[in-house]
This record gives sequence, structure tokens and C-alpha cells, in this order.
Amino acid sequence: MGVEIIVAVIGPVVAGMISVIVWQSKRNTESLHISLTEVHKCVHQVERKVDGLSLNVAANSVTREELARHVDLEEEWHAQHHEEVKELRREFTEQTGKLSHDVAEMKDMQWQIRLDQLEDRKKK
Repeated sequence: MGVEIIVAVIGPVVAGMISVIVWQSKRNTESLHISLTEVHKCVHQVERKVDGLSLNVAANSVTREELARHVDLEEEWHAQHHEEVKELRREFTEQTGKLSHDVAEMKDMQWQIRLDQLEDRKKK
């Protein structure tokens, strides 16, 4: 009878422990499945974004020839702009020289007028 009592007491305890272990592993498996499904969805979202990015990069990129042509046009524009600035600088220098000459003449004329006025006063 001792063995039957031990089996009668230990049997349900062992069965309960086994059922708890099975229930716990099932719960962990479901939790892992849900987490892996979410990771799978995120990987697909990242894949779609990377595919979209690669399409955008391909659509927005230029060829080496187009880039070289653009650089050449920029260099031509800068050279033309440089020539225009040089021409404006030359014209400015000429106009400044003429203006300086005209101002000097006006000063001379003013001094001459003052000197003439002083001579006229001395004569009176």
C-alpha cells in the first residue's frame, strides 16, 4: 500500500507540473511567434523603403556625360561673367578718371574766379 499512496500523491503533482511546463512553453511559443511576425513585418517595410530609395536614386542621378556638360556650361558662364566684370571695372576706371579730371577743372575754375574777384576788388 505504500507504493500506491506515493503514486496517488506524486502522480497528480507530477502531472500538474508537466501541464504547467507545457502551458508555459506554449505561451512562450505564442509570444515568440507574435514577436517574430512583427519583426517580419518591419523587415518588409524596410525592404520596401530601400527599394523605393534605390528607384529614387536611379531616377534622380545623372550620367557622367551630363555632369561633365553641366560643369563645362558652368565654367563658360563663370568665364563670361568674369569678362563682363572686367569690362565694367575698366569702364568704371575710365569714368572715374574723367570725373576726377572734370572735378580738377572745376576747382581750377573756382580758384581762377576767386582770384579774378580779388583783383577786381583791388582795382576798385
